Amino acid sequence: MTASLSSSPTVHRAPRVLSLILVIIGVLVLVGGIAAYAFTSAELSAQRITVSAVSAQSPGPLAGRPVVGPFTALAQANAINAHAARTTGGLTFAELGKVASSDGITYKEDVAIAVSTDGEAHLAGELLSEADARTYAARALAEQAALLQSSLFLSVLAFGVSALAAFLGILTILIGFLGLSLSKRPKAVISSATD
Repeated sequence: MTASLSSSPTVHRAPRVLSLILVIIGVLVLVGGIAAYAFTSAELSAQRITVSAVSAQSPGPLAGRPVVGPFTALAQANAINAHAARTTGGLTFAELGKVASSDGITYKEDVAIAVSTDGEAHLAGELLSEADARTYAARALAEQAALLQSSLFLSVLAFGVSALAAFLGILTILIGFLGLSLSKRPKAVISSATD
C-alpha cells in the first residue's frame, strides 16, 4: 500500500466572505473620509477667509494665504487669539466685566466700586463711563473672537477625523486583502493506492 501526499488549494467560504465585507467597508470608510475632508475644505474656502498676520513684526508663515485646510485654519485661529488678546489686555470673554446692559450704553444694574473699571460706583440706567464702555467693546470683541476660534478649531477637528477615517479605511482594506489571501490556503490530501 502506497500513500501519497498532495496539496490542492481550497477556498474557505466564511473567511473569504468576511474578508470581502472588510474590503467593501474599508472602501466606504476611505471614500467617506476623503469626502468629509473635501467638504470641510470647500466650506472653509467658500468663506473666503485669509490668514491674518499675527503682528507686523512676526506675521507668521501662513499669513496672506486662503484658509482651506487644517494648518491655515489653525494659523487663523492663532491670529484671532493674538489680536483679541492685544485688544482685551490678555483677558478672556469670561474675565471681562459684565456691567453693561444689552444696549451697550447704560449700566444694567447698580455697580459697586470694586466691579467698575473706572473705580466709581454707578446706578442702573446711567450711561456707561468711558472706561466701562471700552470694557464693553472689548468684551464684545472677545466674544466674537472666541466664537470664530471655536469654529476654526472645529474645522481642524473635522479635518483630523476625516483623515483618521481615510487611514482606517485603508487599513481595513489591507486587512480584508490579507484575509482573502489567507483564505486560499493549500489543503493536504492523503490518497492511498493499493499494489
